[in-house]
Amino acid sequence: MIESVQGLLIEQEENYILVQVGPLALRINFLRHQGYFPPGEMVTIYTHFSIREDQLSLYGFLEKGELEVFRSLLKINGVGPRLAQNIIARISPGELREAVERNNPQVLEKVPGIGKKTANKILFSLKEKTSWQMLPGKDWKEALDALIALGFDESEALDRISRVNLKKEKITPAEIIKEALKG
Repeated sequence: MIESVQGLLIEQEENYILVQVGPLALRINFLRHQGYFPPGEMVTIYTHFSIREDQLSLYGFLEKGELEVFRSLLKINGVGPRLAQNIIARISPGELREAVERNNPQVLEKVPGIGKKTANKILFSLKEKTSWQMLPGKDWKEALDALIALGFDESEALDRISRVNLKKEKITPAEIIKEALKG
């Protein structure tokens, strides 16, 4: 519903930021582990709008890929928005992808609140639902940055990359860029 917020950062605390958008100040759940901004800086935050019985919340991320991983994690029974955001704040999407591919629960166990049982459950769920294949690796991010440097806006670059078969064995950033440029 609210995919991103762009505005002036008013305040940043350990668990949230306040962003002024016009006459409104939006409180966005954003962990300091995800990044730090000085007050007064213009920011763009990708958001997930969560509706609960008694609460409306925005969860924020620096990159669209992080938001997609967050949404994949929310599909796992027992993983709520706070835990999913905590995972994203401490593990990059590429690291999570590698952990799933190698069935390595130790990567997830370094996140506070996740023990061996929960880590294995998350890895199993991501692998079984095949959503883990959509987790961007470092090659995907490198290709995205290159397309943006070539003059594409981020949404167009993401759209072009999404049409590339990223599941091919050993696809390089150069191959991703070449395929994306073909359109």
